[in-house]
Amino acid sequence: MLDAKLLEAFFDNIDIAPNSSVLDVGCQSAYALTWIKEKYDIKGELIGIDKRSNDFEDEETLRELGVSLLLMNASETMNFPNDSFDLIFHCNTLECITDIDAHILDLHRVLRKDGIIVCVHRDWESIVFNGKNKDLINKAIYGYANFLQASWMDACDGWIGRRVWGYFNKTGLFSGSISIHNSIETEFTESAGGWHYIHDMHHFIEPKGFLTEEEYEELIDDMEETYTKGEYLCVSPYYVFAGRKK
Repeated sequence: MLDAKLLEAFFDNIDIAPNSSVLDVGCQSAYALTWIKEKYDIKGELIGIDKRSNDFEDEETLRELGVSLLLMNASETMNFPNDSFDLIFHCNTLECITDIDAHILDLHRVLRKDGIIVCVHRDWESIVFNGKNKDLINKAIYGYANFLQASWMDACDGWIGRRVWGYFNKTGLFSGSISIHNSIETEFTESAGGWHYIHDMHHFIEPKGFLTEEEYEELIDDMEETYTKGEYLCVSPYYVFAGRKK
């Protein structure tokens, strides 16, 4: 769940000119694009692409903001001319790409010279929940981190966050750096990302998934009891690659 606090951390020390053209790969609701537009007073083109349209917000409102949303599968060559964008934002999407090396070459292609890419990914297996049943919590996190949601994911990798630096650095196409931002939550409520992460596991009950109904109910009870005792903690590490096209 992206929010302004996370985006502020991802774009720390990044300067973007108001006349920039911006692409968001895997834009979902286009929240990040509207945030970027407001923060940097963007007057240039703002385009979001996603494989699914069901997350798109009111498209008429977005058009009024100058945001365009396109159905496009980033696992394939993106339908943009060379040197189209000054900034690419790419969040929690890289693991879904079948050929990541080819995709990074395509990102480089559509970036203008000296253009910036901010590629962010949670390291799914490194997410931490405090609770009493360590084995069950570890099983749930590992299962979710490595479960291919075939309805919309072309690939998955529970270690994708820690791999982001290597994917970009080995190309030699970008000058950049890697940083880690830990999102820390102490609330197990519907407004928190950890709450949604745990509750989303209900979609993956055996035989379809990795938990039994009994294990899922025990996991929910564990989180709620831990929260009631004032001991709940959820930590999500985001790996942030910020690079400039050479």
